[in-house]
Amino acid sequence: MSVSPIAANGVLLHVGVHKTGTTAIQAALADSRPELNSHNVRYPGKLQAQHRAALALLGRPWGWNNRGGGVMDREHFDKLAKRTRNSPGRVVISSEFLCEASEEQAKEAATALGDSGKRPVHVVITLRNLGKLLPSSWQQYLKYGMTTSYEPWLKDVLATPGSSKMTPTFWKRHDHGDVITRWAGAVGPENLTVMVLEDVPRDYMFATFAQFLDLPPRILTSRMELTSNRSMTAAEAEVLVRLNKKVKKSMQWTDYVTLVRRGVALGMVEGREPDPSEPALHTPDWALDSAQQVAQASVATIRGSGVNVLGDLDLLTTRVASTPGAESVPLLPIDAAVNAIESVIKASQEDPTSRALAGRLYRQTKKDGLRSLFRKESE
Repeated sequence: MSVSPIAANGVLLHVGVHKTGTTAIQAALADSRPELNSHNVRYPGKLQAQHRAALALLGRPWGWNNRGGGVMDREHFDKLAKRTRNSPGRVVISSEFLCEASEEQAKEAATALGDSGKRPVHVVITLRNLGKLLPSSWQQYLKYGMTTSYEPWLKDVLATPGSSKMTPTFWKRHDHGDVITRWAGAVGPENLTVMVLEDVPRDYMFATFAQFLDLPPRILTSRMELTSNRSMTAAEAEVLVRLNKKVKKSMQWTDYVTLVRRGVALGMVEGREPDPSEPALHTPDWALDSAQQVAQASVATIRGSGVNVLGDLDLLTTRVASTPGAESVPLLPIDAAVNAIESVIKASQEDPTSRALAGRLYRQTKKDGLRSLFRKESE
């Protein structure tokens, strides 16, 4: 399905949602900046995405308060707005954190980025089936230091859909009907497009973004393999749960990001393809049933909102098929463990301030062995 390009001086604002291929499209946009410029399209800044500006607008912390985390300075958003106002031609901005914005914050973003109406703003929201998003969403919170296992987390977020004590941001991101309502209220339904990323070709999102920006599709489609953001296996996720329990209280956020988030977590999944025999996370039937009910309500809201829709909304309400779960906690393959340890070593070499901590982690691992991570919780 083809779309019309946004206005020649327009702003294409991609606000997520999380876990819908956002990292992949952001990597493609960032890598293609020189080519975008030659087609009079700007992707502001030098980083892969405009997350700092989004978090500054939201006024919410990144990281652990009082332990190295904090709220982004408002200047990050103000600088993005200024760059956008001063950019010739079209501008594209992407941060999935913007899906968490209230309607008032969304209006503020649209006004600032659209230069008080001088530049038309068109919002794109990418969606996937909620049942499929549950395991990858939990894993994302693991990389933030969460210590709760998958099923207890599911019980928390699905006990009363719309609220969560453990991860309050989950429903700000994944009450998809509410996300669309907030942003449609900010920019008008005619200026919002929902893109359903179910049962579509791998290059669909990249080609559609190119159409919005009036670009040759190859500029983005040729870069769609720049990132590998696969989900963890059950064993990899279990290692991170137990590692978080052991080290979170004794670490600063910056050290956690270097050694665990970018070291262990990234090291386990990057550079290896799991054997088909390695169990994936098992989402229980009751959770999949609940996710379907939430999705049905969201789709009804989207249908009545008057926004533009690309793709089949009914695919968002399909009940995801359950998969067999592992009978016991699976063991982590040796190559995954080696990748994780190697990544920690490299991370500590790149960040000298983390070397001492990395050394302590190494000595503890040498003393206890990786097997200690798989002891029963009661031991």
